[in-house]
Amino acid sequence: MGNILDKSDFVGLQNQGATCYLNTLLQTWFMTPEVRECITSAKSDAALVCVLQNLFNNLEDCDNTSLRTDELTTLLRMNVYQQRDIEECFRNMINKLHTAMGPEQNILKFYQINMIKSLKCSCCTNLIQIDCPFLDLPLLIHSAYSSKTFEHLEMALREFLKEETMEDDNACYCDHCNTKTKTKIRYHFKHLPRILTFQLKRVNIDGDRMRYPKIQDYVTLPPSIEFDKSQENCNEWILKATRGQENNVQNTHCPESTDRGRSFAPTQAMQAGDAVDGEGRKVEAVEDQLDQDSSKEKEKKYELFAIWHHIGGFGGGHYYAKIKSVADGTWYCFNDRTVEQRGKDISLRSKTAYLIMYRMTETNSISAAEGLEMHFTRLWKFLSEIFARLKNNLPVLTTSPQERNCQLHKSWQI
Repeated sequence: MGNILDKSDFVGLQNQGATCYLNTLLQTWFMTPEVRECITSAKSDAALVCVLQNLFNNLEDCDNTSLRTDELTTLLRMNVYQQRDIEECFRNMINKLHTAMGPEQNILKFYQINMIKSLKCSCCTNLIQIDCPFLDLPLLIHSAYSSKTFEHLEMALREFLKEETMEDDNACYCDHCNTKTKTKIRYHFKHLPRILTFQLKRVNIDGDRMRYPKIQDYVTLPPSIEFDKSQENCNEWILKATRGQENNVQNTHCPESTDRGRSFAPTQAMQAGDAVDGEGRKVEAVEDQLDQDSSKEKEKKYELFAIWHHIGGFGGGHYYAKIKSVADGTWYCFNDRTVEQRGKDISLRSKTAYLIMYRMTETNSISAAEGLEMHFTRLWKFLSEIFARLKNNLPVLTTSPQERNCQLHKSWQI
């Protein structure tokens, strides 16, 4: 079920100085049905959860035009005048919420990508497979060592997934051979989450001049991405072609590809792209995510859902988001206190897109049982509030008919 929301239904968030990155993240969570439901229905007394629940309740209020986030930034002891990388903030907030909510309400499961890193020795054919959890996949769009560019997200993703040969100075040590040997390395998808997130690595590192120049290349984003279950390996999902001539990427080794598991975001602190921890430290993957996807599933389809844009240079600039309403497919631009409707079609070629989120289509992401459970959770919450007001001799209806209609629609929105 869903409800068509117009522009006035969305509330902006005020920028306290340099908190555009936080506003962008919060609006995306609010517009993501699974995440919003997970937060608002969480049975936790943790301060972070309570503050977010209160904020999301206020974002649903039709009368609000814009809200402040002082309570949240004070709780998290944020310096509101210091710009931070939004990807780093995303990691930190996810891990804080994961800790605050506990295992029963696991927000991490919506985003965590489980990949397998395979290393195969060319001498003894010994194969090592390592589980690698990602919150977002860091994708190259421009090589710092050659003229190679990836003008389409699919090209960048295939570059990440391609098999590479590590030899000479880049050779890997083999325990069986007791020496460094030529090794073939590749990543493949083991588990695909509901929200598939990619980070375009728009910052280069100029070690000689100690500068971090930003890459302003245009990148085209596909409106949808599809995966098929491998016929040879039930624990592998294979990317289906969404374009034509650029799909064939040569399997030649490039120096920077050894760091493709690292995320050179616009901050020196964030370097470990394969680490779930916001400080760049690996953490244990969520247990229920390590199990292989249902054997009955043969394909998964994702639709472009949110784009986080960054304007400006390294260590500064401004963030804003374009997010598609799940209810009716309309795109909205969330730019701090301003929310603008952009229609059903937007330009998918951008030189400022930084973090891109794809949402699994409804046929894949929410089963009938899960959807029914979500609706009964909302209904129970609604009835509990009514009984509580009756018990305390408080009026049940305190809003106008128009406001009640707006709130009723939102309470049933997926």
